[in-house]
Amino acid sequence: MNARGRSTQTLLAPLLAALLLVALSPAPAQARTSRAAGNPYALYNGCFGLRSAVSKRYTSRSGTGYTANSTSRGAFPLRFKPTALGRYLLIGPDKTFVGVDAQGAVSPASAPATATIWRVTGSRRGLFVLTSVSDGRRLTLGKGRRLVLARPDNALGHQHFAADRARGCTVPPEAQVNAHGKAFRGASSSSEVLGTIDAHTHLTAFEFIGGDFHCGRPWAPFGVTFALPDCASIQGPKGSAAPVQNFVDYGEPVHPHDTVGWPTFRDWPGPSKLSYEGTYYTGLKRAWLAGLRVMVTDLVDNEALCDIIPKKHNPCDDMASVHIQARDLKALENYVDAQSGGPGKGWLRIVTNPFQARAVVNQGKLAVVEGVEVSRIFHCGEHNHVSECSRAQVDAGLSEVRKLGVSSFYPVHKFDNAFGGTKMDGGATGTLINGGNHLKTGHFWNIKTCTGPAHDSQQLTPETGGFPKLGATPMRALLPNDAVPVYPPAPHCNQQGLTSLGEYVLNRMMDRHFIIEIDHMDVKTGDRALSLIEKRRYSGVVSPHNWSSPEQYPRIYRTGGFVNPIAGSSPEAFVSQWREDRKLRSPKFKFGFGYGSDINGLAHQSNATNAHPVKYPFRSHTGQVKFDKERWGQRVFDLNTQGLSSYGQYADWLQELQILGGRAMMKDMFTGSEAYLETWERAFGVPTTHCRPARESFGTSGLGRGLRLGSNVRALLLSAGQPSTRPGRSFRYCVKGGGRAATVFDSRGHTAFVASTASGDRAAGVAPGSSAGALSGRTVSVGGGVLASPAHGGTRFVYGVRGGRVRWVAAAKSSEARSVRRLRADVRAAGI
Repeated sequence: MNARGRSTQTLLAPLLAALLLVALSPAPAQARTSRAAGNPYALYNGCFGLRSAVSKRYTSRSGTGYTANSTSRGAFPLRFKPTALGRYLLIGPDKTFVGVDAQGAVSPASAPATATIWRVTGSRRGLFVLTSVSDGRRLTLGKGRRLVLARPDNALGHQHFAADRARGCTVPPEAQVNAHGKAFRGASSSSEVLGTIDAHTHLTAFEFIGGDFHCGRPWAPFGVTFALPDCASIQGPKGSAAPVQNFVDYGEPVHPHDTVGWPTFRDWPGPSKLSYEGTYYTGLKRAWLAGLRVMVTDLVDNEALCDIIPKKHNPCDDMASVHIQARDLKALENYVDAQSGGPGKGWLRIVTNPFQARAVVNQGKLAVVEGVEVSRIFHCGEHNHVSECSRAQVDAGLSEVRKLGVSSFYPVHKFDNAFGGTKMDGGATGTLINGGNHLKTGHFWNIKTCTGPAHDSQQLTPETGGFPKLGATPMRALLPNDAVPVYPPAPHCNQQGLTSLGEYVLNRMMDRHFIIEIDHMDVKTGDRALSLIEKRRYSGVVSPHNWSSPEQYPRIYRTGGFVNPIAGSSPEAFVSQWREDRKLRSPKFKFGFGYGSDINGLAHQSNATNAHPVKYPFRSHTGQVKFDKERWGQRVFDLNTQGLSSYGQYADWLQELQILGGRAMMKDMFTGSEAYLETWERAFGVPTTHCRPARESFGTSGLGRGLRLGSNVRALLLSAGQPSTRPGRSFRYCVKGGGRAATVFDSRGHTAFVASTASGDRAAGVAPGSSAGALSGRTVSVGGGVLASPAHGGTRFVYGVRGGRVRWVAAAKSSEARSVRRLRADVRAAGI
């Protein structure tokens, strides 16, 4: 080698060594691309180092502020905790929050506040822009590489940051679901659903009765410590400032107790702690993992109770509360999405029609139906039996709640109103509610001795005693001097009845496909309401929590409606109710069973029992999820010793029902969602299942009337009616005289294939049972005994042949029949 070669080798050696060192060294942090890659929603709950696009350096703490001047080793790892979609708390490893101080400087804060929330948006090249929610300015790289706030300036890269994966982040406190496994999904968006239903609950009741009656909420932007706090803030030390809450929780106005929530929860939640939160969102998730697929949550309030509560921040107006709670429900959906990776990615979705609900459930998610349970819906009260409402007000009100996303509501609740009479509470509670009725309507309930088998709740009179000892509490305003009327002997029936305006609202509800919640109507009102519903042959009527008369259940079932009991009774009583209700079902409609938890609605939950203990851990009914005991901070929930205290324990309660009721009960419970959705479909005008005519012809548009090619699921249901079964991506219908017709949907949800095995159904003159010779020269084989004709107006007739005979006939879209593989898949999906 010459001198020049040796010189070149000498020069290249360090360069090659450097390149080799780079190749063998770990990649720098900026090369470890974030899972977000410019998607701000994907940052949820992740641990990241914030890297400036200009300095190429990482953010770290520097005195009372932050600089972007560190290597990856010195980066300040930040937990991105979502407060809502696209909004985050940035939590440091020292549990401080990146925020904005009173002087507008970027600085650490010891507690979360509006000033610590950052709106994160995506930018070019996978970068992010962070905007202070409280200030409106952007996080910016300033002088000395210090992080400051500045007005938007997209020309420079100083406001662009990368989020690179990091380690060492703090873990924010959170309630533990303690369930492991994946939620089950449906076979297709249109198939029969599997899952349980809670037809009556109250996720937004933390806002009712003025907003300071109920303590806790299902979620809070700043997390569990804010959602489930020490309730002394509204109830006073040991509940000393909460006589009404003490009365509903403990049966007496004064009852010292531990109000602390997170992390100890010594006294709440519990089966009878009715003024405390029971539906924290991780508990909802636990119930969903156990099989809950449809939930009806009612926006709820009680103006009379609100009027007498001294501490409140919400108005005592039913419709104002409905609007507030509707916004809350949407915010909960938003929050679950934020914790799951972005819009629509959460496991909870608000639905407004049965077709949307079915698709959501078959995605494996929880479909939430929005209802209303107030006494003066649309402000339609009455005073001294004179209506405070008009037909125009009813029509406007129906449009108002529909716009809010409401699909179901109670025309009558706790007090008589312009539509009819209430069924009344019983005992001491009934006496108080009667006082509330007087406060809101100017009169007590008009009660007579019943003449028929059905009756409302028995009322106390001064002679029978039993009045609650109210002392000097706000509830005294409901019973001035215990001035309540003396009623005749029981059984008692409210005489208010369904008014002419009540008939009008029911007819308009049916016209507009609302679910009619008939509970809380007195016997007289309910009987007349059912007569109207029967006359219209309307299926959309439900009794979701045992507040209608049992004598009315057979009538509800015969209309195609849905009935389920409240869940607060003992498990044995609930199983007994299931057995009784099965006897009442109508053979014309699918039977399924559900429950009404009424949790957060001043309703007791199931108490503890050791008669049939749940053994932990246990597996869900479908076997896909393993459950251990739910945990909130230091509190571990055990159904056997504590009863049903948190909504998450409905997973445990369902296991207890399986022990008591066996597979037969579980089959009906897991058919509950399907039965409810079919009731709701019929309310939207979908005809009840009937067998198809015995002789129909295939044409280029499909089979006979209704089974049309190209129809979407909703259009097909409206034209052809509910099928006998809905396996996979097919609908299957019985045919009079024997055989079966089936439709198959393509990937876009449109009918692509219609087939029949009925001997009277013909395609181009050929019917099932015909000799295969009838197809000679008219079709070509596509293999596997399947023959297809040439296209006729975009449709091909298809035949299945076996043993020299035609076994089935069909029509397929030409585009579908063009692919042999797709056509064979359709044949299998049709089950022919």
